[in-house]
Amino acid sequence: VGESLILPPSPNETQEIQNTDTPLFQLRENDYVLGERKIGGNAQAIVKDGWIHHTSFLYDFVDNNMEYLTLPDKRPDYRGNRSHNDFLVRLKEHYGEKSSKNAFFEHVKKGTNESFELEEVSLNDVLTIAAEQFGGLQEWWDTKCRTKVVKL
Repeated sequence: VGESLILPPSPNETQEIQNTDTPLFQLRENDYVLGERKIGGNAQAIVKDGWIHHTSFLYDFVDNNMEYLTLPDKRPDYRGNRSHNDFLVRLKEHYGEKSSKNAFFEHVKKGTNESFELEEVSLNDVLTIAAEQFGGLQEWWDTKCRTKVVKL
């Protein structure tokens, strides 16, 4: 908490995005943000033998749908009392319309690679590793993760 991950420009960015005022991508109080606006929500499951980190990025959303959401009691300090429309930002406003579709993810990979050793693998590779070492992702989830799915 309190540290920021600031991603450098991607080598695959187009000239157009390099000339814009795209805010910096940062990690702020457990949120991924562009400048002062949130672009992704995170969840983690951490156990003795492993962890899963999940992020949902906000590529696009319908403004009217945000009106259904109330201001949460627990929220990061940098949010203040801003409404969802004032607090969230669409990734497509900075990466979808002004650059190649993969520019944002190139930013994430390059920034992450500065702190961690990354190895790109296919989804099939991940599923094979999960099956061989954990009996499959569902088995790991059901036996190791404290988060439970509740049917209503």
